[in-house]
Amino acid sequence: MPPPSADAFPFLCVTDLAVVMPNAPLVSTLPWTLDRSDRRASHNDPPDTLVENRTSYGGEDMQFSVYDTVQQAQRVALRSANPLYCGMITGKKVIHLTDPDREPFEFLPGESLVVPPLETIYIDFPEADREPTRCITLEIDSDKVDDMVARLNEEMPRSPESGPWEVDRLNHCHLRNDAGIERVLQSLVQLFTEDVPHRDMLIDLNATELVVRLLQTESRHLLMGPVDRQLPENGLAAAIQYARKHLDQPLTVSELAEKACMSESSFYRYFRNELGMTPLQFLTKERMKRACELLLSGSRSVGEVSHDIGFSSVSYFINTFKEHVGTTPKQFQLSNR
Repeated sequence: MPPPSADAFPFLCVTDLAVVMPNAPLVSTLPWTLDRSDRRASHNDPPDTLVENRTSYGGEDMQFSVYDTVQQAQRVALRSANPLYCGMITGKKVIHLTDPDREPFEFLPGESLVVPPLETIYIDFPEADREPTRCITLEIDSDKVDDMVARLNEEMPRSPESGPWEVDRLNHCHLRNDAGIERVLQSLVQLFTEDVPHRDMLIDLNATELVVRLLQTESRHLLMGPVDRQLPENGLAAAIQYARKHLDQPLTVSELAEKACMSESSFYRYFRNELGMTPLQFLTKERMKRACELLLSGSRSVGEVSHDIGFSSVSYFINTFKEHVGTTPKQFQLSNR
């Protein structure tokens, strides 16, 4: 089977995976098509002006590629006929959009970028000569992405106010990866670069999970962002804003469901579907975020912070904080003075 065309797929580009990628060039041991190519500053440039090289593994409806940029470059155009999902492992890029009202922005490891189809972006590589920029891309057939989204709408529907899940083909999206996205991306890297049993099935499952988590992350940014960016009259957004204003109180799922104007079971289901976490997990995450802010202010003791974010037991707060942050509240406070 011939490798898929680069123009036939949306790009899903993996980010911040240096821990699982070897320093040496990848060598294919898979039954998939392996392709290597390079890009130079222009067709007439000599060999020493190599700008970028690529190693790709092509399958039936996906293609995995590793891009290494070794020279500084400016305004390198990138365009696709389909949605383009991209990110980096190492180095730094500066992204320029065609919209004159949008300022250029840095694109760093651990971040993701979705570019709508037929929109050209221009990329600067300001540090590639000192630290080669490495990017991983995963291209998925657009029909397959549509099938994934249709299945998601059937099995994990959003609330009526939020509308159905869909891939935004009009606007770019720049976001920070969470732990769930990083985990599934590492799994995909290993599956594409190793010959493991049932690899095709596992790749399909992980690619589906990647699409789900990316959509949930984008939904979280909308529902949990500033009020003026949220969907109007969205019950989940109203519950989230209420919770953030009352973290010092013993909030319950029933209370939040009431603020969302939903039954408790519907609220729990829609909340988990759209945000990728339960309401209680969200409350804990928000309380730990608020605790970090209060501890950094330096004006409150650990006991006072515990009380301010709704914990009745200081010892339980300390254990919860250590579980989520990796250190005790006092150690966190002292290390950030």
